[in-house]
Amino acid sequence: MARAGWGVPGLVLILFAGSFSVPAAGAAMPEAQIRGVEIQGLREVLEGHSPAFWQSTRPPESEAALRGAARRHEDLLKRALASEGYYGATVSFALAWPELVTVFDVVPGPQYQMDAVAVRIWEREDPSGGPEITPPQSLQSGLERGVPARAVEVIGAEEALVAQLTEMGYPFARALTRDALVDHDRHTMDVTYRLESGGRYRFGPPRMLGLDKVRPEVVRREISWLEGAWYDQRRVKETQEKLQKTGLFSLMQLYPAAQAEAEEDRLPICLELTERPHRTISLGLQYRTDEGIGAAADWEHRNFMRLGRSLRLSSQVTELEQNFGVNYVIQDFMNSRNTLTLHGKVGQLDTDFYQSRRIDIGAWMEHPYSSHWNLGFGPALRVSRVKQRSEAQNYYLLSFPVEISGDYRDDRMDPNRGYRLVNRIAPFVDVHDVGVWFIKDELTLSWFLPLGGEASGYTLATRLHLGVAGGASLLAIPADERMYAGGGGSIRGYAYQEVGPLDKDGEPTGGRSVTDWSLELRKRLNERFGLVAFVDGGAAHESVYFDFGDSIQWGAGVGVRYYTPIGPLRFDVAVPLNPREDIDSSAQFYISIGQAF
Repeated sequence: MARAGWGVPGLVLILFAGSFSVPAAGAAMPEAQIRGVEIQGLREVLEGHSPAFWQSTRPPESEAALRGAARRHEDLLKRALASEGYYGATVSFALAWPELVTVFDVVPGPQYQMDAVAVRIWEREDPSGGPEITPPQSLQSGLERGVPARAVEVIGAEEALVAQLTEMGYPFARALTRDALVDHDRHTMDVTYRLESGGRYRFGPPRMLGLDKVRPEVVRREISWLEGAWYDQRRVKETQEKLQKTGLFSLMQLYPAAQAEAEEDRLPICLELTERPHRTISLGLQYRTDEGIGAAADWEHRNFMRLGRSLRLSSQVTELEQNFGVNYVIQDFMNSRNTLTLHGKVGQLDTDFYQSRRIDIGAWMEHPYSSHWNLGFGPALRVSRVKQRSEAQNYYLLSFPVEISGDYRDDRMDPNRGYRLVNRIAPFVDVHDVGVWFIKDELTLSWFLPLGGEASGYTLATRLHLGVAGGASLLAIPADERMYAGGGGSIRGYAYQEVGPLDKDGEPTGGRSVTDWSLELRKRLNERFGLVAFVDGGAAHESVYFDFGDSIQWGAGVGVRYYTPIGPLRFDVAVPLNPREDIDSSAQFYISIGQAF
């Protein structure tokens, strides 16, 4: 039985990451071709190294120079095959000179599988002077017998083993050596991991370094570990994430103190913090054909009264809407995971169909169930005066909205992958006229998928919005709480809230249900610019359910994106595909920060 030893060089694939100059136009450059590999995933791995075959801007001056490059590329392909578990693969090449084509014939052979996995642990780096230790819980490498012996899994298992030790009270655990033995007769691999655990410690007192205007108790309430519990790196990472979300610090380093500073088995934890400016002013501008020019201004204090709480004043002014709001955010309300927001807003909205003057006050509690899912709820009161045509009515609406949201997007301002789901249900009752009550339920789902691989720059983005308002007739529901469609966040190409039931004068009356959707193809051209093509559609209905007798309005258009550090600046132009006579304009323009959805 033939056995061969594979250490770190045999497992780690050298990847090339660099820039390659473009040759002069018309210059013939060497080309590498792969032959003999039918396994799709493996072929893509091998062909992915083709740009590294010839890195010069000039063609080779001799056949010997090309042969030298081919030999180097042959070694690279062998290492690539080994990293994928093909340790018995053979590679040969043939040159075509002066055509500058090199054909690499690859015989992958069988993909080797994992067999035995052993883990040996010592407390100190030199294992010869001391016995092996047994951690309080067994370690799991994640490598099962029979799985492909790929280098990425072998190396990842070592990282996982060290991470498990840091979760069991060993903050200084690290890997010593990794021995991989390949059996070419059985096509298997045995791996032995040697680890150093270091001492086992409990969480000691926190040491806060760098605090100036932030009180220590603000930091303490974000700490996820309990003093005296066994050290757990997960609690340290969770604390760092919570401190990041406060917005109070620009730099955070959390690490255990030196072992010599431990008192018995308790080790102090250092929190080295750099405070960021706690006051922020932000300004924004937008332009939409249907809403005109708009401006927004925000002022935020993230360390109000030095309590680590946020006070935010915001205002928005457009030709249709003007408002001013105040938000006071209390983090860690009742427990470390809750956030309470006290909010108030005054505003007015003037559309072609109604005018609304209103005051909103309320409280909103948010409770994250995980890093992706969140529950929000809280009471709210709206006092408003809504005028339709020449009639005005006062409302005193008490509501208690509940919202469930899940966010799996890779980027909130410019997502390329993942999805986001938001479902908000809110019962309303008029405390002045108890005969007026209704329930609104709105669901929005957006989904993002890269096309042609990450490097292509293409993203397919879709959005679906469904809404119903039941429990009252259409006329009993205030006009500013009905369902509408149309505008920059709905069906582009149509004016704001202009899609839906119309009165005898052609003005939108709103509905009790709405359905609208969007489909976008986004293409990022380079670091700064991108293009978008989109189609939107939908309708609002007088009934609570989708009415197949109602006309679906369609809009389509194109857009340009200019990418900035705070998100893409978008410019969209859209046209209605089935415009209504004397109602819809020929085109609508939208300029704002952020993607449409």
